[in-house]
Amino acid sequence: MVCPDPALLVESKLDKIADEYRESPRLLGFIRDRLAEPAAVNELACSLLDYFDIDTAVGDQLTIIGKALGWPRCHCRGQRRPVFGFACEDECGPPVVPIGGFCEAEWDCGDGPDYIEFCFTDDELYRGFVKARRWAIAGDYTHQGITMAARDAFGPQATIGKEGNGVIEILTGRLLTNIEISIAHLYEQALPIPPGVRLDISHSNGPAFGFGTGWGGFCNGYWPVPIRLD
Repeated sequence: MVCPDPALLVESKLDKIADEYRESPRLLGFIRDRLAEPAAVNELACSLLDYFDIDTAVGDQLTIIGKALGWPRCHCRGQRRPVFGFACEDECGPPVVPIGGFCEAEWDCGDGPDYIEFCFTDDELYRGFVKARRWAIAGDYTHQGITMAARDAFGPQATIGKEGNGVIEILTGRLLTNIEISIAHLYEQALPIPPGVRLDISHSNGPAFGFGTGWGGFCNGYWPVPIRLD
């Protein structure tokens, strides 16, 4: 946003003084001095809007925007706990649940909590959710609205793979990180998914195999792998 220069703002106010008073330099100096402070305050108030630009805000400013849109930093059941395992993308495709090594993961024995608290510490990851949330708040359940929200969350390669029969499938067009997989169920709340409709998310190492806008074609497309959201 372009904010008015304080000096120009003061002079614009002085220009409104009647001609008969312009010959008094002391009066003009007094008025100019008194106008300087509110002009500086006006510049500061105007520049504050830049701190709350959803595309550039960071830290607390982004947190305030997120809260205003109903998307706080922390979520009680925000993250699926990682289970012990090893990445094997070449042999068995991308992971469908978050996995970890000996120290950060647990055995998948079914006797522990499936979800733990998660707080967004990465501003860019948080920003994607917050931007997608705008479409949900607006109730834009159109093909265009869902596509734009998905691209806010996952990037420009995201597209709708399937919609109908109570299911909307989002193709991310890229591999999700282990963190993104572990919080994938949160996308159901951030994206504009109509009530009663199930969200499916599939990721791949690039645009999905298929033809048309947003698809990878026959030679360069990748077979998408569904992520577990339950």
